[in-house]
Amino acid sequence: MFEHLHAGLLAAVSMSNLIALFFGTFVGIVVGILPGLGPMVGMVVLLPFSFAFSPDVALSLLLGVFCGGYFGGAVPAVLLRTPGVPSSLVTSFDGYPLTQKGEAQTALSAALLGSFGGGVISVVILIFLAPALAHVAASFGPPEYFAVAVFGVVLVVMAFREQFARGIMLLGLGFWFSTVGIDGTTLSERFCFGTLSMQNGLDIVPICLGLFGIGQTLILVERDIMKTNDIKLSRSTLDFSAIVKVLKYWKTLIRSGVIGTFVGLLPGTGSILASFLSYDVAKRLSKEKERFGKGTPEGCLASEAGNNAVPAGAMIPLLTLGIPGDALSAVLLGVFTINGIYPGPLLLVKEPVLISTIYISMLLINVVAFLMLIIWLRPFAMIVKVPGKLLAVVIMVISMIGIYAVNTRLFDAGVAIAMGVLGYILLRMGWPVVTLIMGVVLGEIMENRLRETLSLGDGSLGILFQRPICIFLIVLTSLIILIPFVLDIRKNIRNKKLNQF
Repeated sequence: MFEHLHAGLLAAVSMSNLIALFFGTFVGIVVGILPGLGPMVGMVVLLPFSFAFSPDVALSLLLGVFCGGYFGGAVPAVLLRTPGVPSSLVTSFDGYPLTQKGEAQTALSAALLGSFGGGVISVVILIFLAPALAHVAASFGPPEYFAVAVFGVVLVVMAFREQFARGIMLLGLGFWFSTVGIDGTTLSERFCFGTLSMQNGLDIVPICLGLFGIGQTLILVERDIMKTNDIKLSRSTLDFSAIVKVLKYWKTLIRSGVIGTFVGLLPGTGSILASFLSYDVAKRLSKEKERFGKGTPEGCLASEAGNNAVPAGAMIPLLTLGIPGDALSAVLLGVFTINGIYPGPLLLVKEPVLISTIYISMLLINVVAFLMLIIWLRPFAMIVKVPGKLLAVVIMVISMIGIYAVNTRLFDAGVAIAMGVLGYILLRMGWPVVTLIMGVVLGEIMENRLRETLSLGDGSLGILFQRPICIFLIVLTSLIILIPFVLDIRKNIRNKKLNQF
């Protein structure tokens, strides 16, 4: 074990890995600070270029964007009440009131310390929890993997149950996209429409890049997202004395980091829930409940610790089960598969050095992001003044160059443009685009595991009810579906009774 950790440490601190880590973190902070972009846009833009690197360097680059984005999102939330990433909305509840009182440094110190602490706590949990979960998953067969995939799909759809029909439609569309091309089992064409280029299927890279990269930048061109250009920041660096003052909330920091990690572990839940839940628990257990919403560093700390713990939490099901927890980890899954590495319970055995490198790189990313924002706080904050239209043009040009460079196929660029138009329409209408991406990613996994399960069961799915783990997952999936609907029905009945009075 120590040999693997030593080899992972050497790989993590190699020059190529450190450069990728620094650059990825820098890009992540920038896209996190810019409202309307976020880490997803940064990841999908850099994804095509990452294929030129070794797996560890590519993952460090994209993980830097992943984690750095959540660090950056807190800056405009505190200073301008405009969250850089959706989950930083909760940070603005207390961050902006503190800024209005002239305590922006305190709010930023709490937010950044929360991001750093939550990130480190979640990586520590990842290091200990992933091997334990992988040990359990080592006994998994095709039926168990199929049940897990169904569980993941249901969680994603139920996360958007307010748009249940839309989520189901987009999930189905994603499943359909995943079937395009030559079927590996029967070698028959599926939905190729007589086009040779379609026989290779629709790759996840142009789909992700189009839906999020191009689609989101089209939204950026259309809307002036920023509400103000007034940056209330008295100094260019972070005030260290403010950080020391915030450390008295260390219990809230640890608790929120743990909550965020376990929320991130559940597929489809995302950082918004982690942020809200951490904030709510902190408020309930705080000795200063009345200050929440009016300006308290504890609220900023709890929110940012919760959302920044999500990346490492999302890595747990990805590494041990091969199931991405959200669209961001689905992009990371693409890096693994392109390099012939398939996440699952055997990954920790087959690639121990790579796993150790990922752990250490994630710890370094949190340190680097924290230091970058401490030292260059004002320059990063001024990024919000960059014209949105200029950003959109630059992002789209880089996206097209990157997507063409992967396979030097104009077809992929065409797919990205088509998905960009679709993504713009869906984002404009407020549809849950994440369910479409999860359908594309999980579609192939579910199809292959379903075939293997049917083969083991002589054409019957009854084998699922003969295996204890499958029965447990089926019951859990059923509860995930039923409980929210029952609660919603009870809530509606209660509201009707109140309206009658």
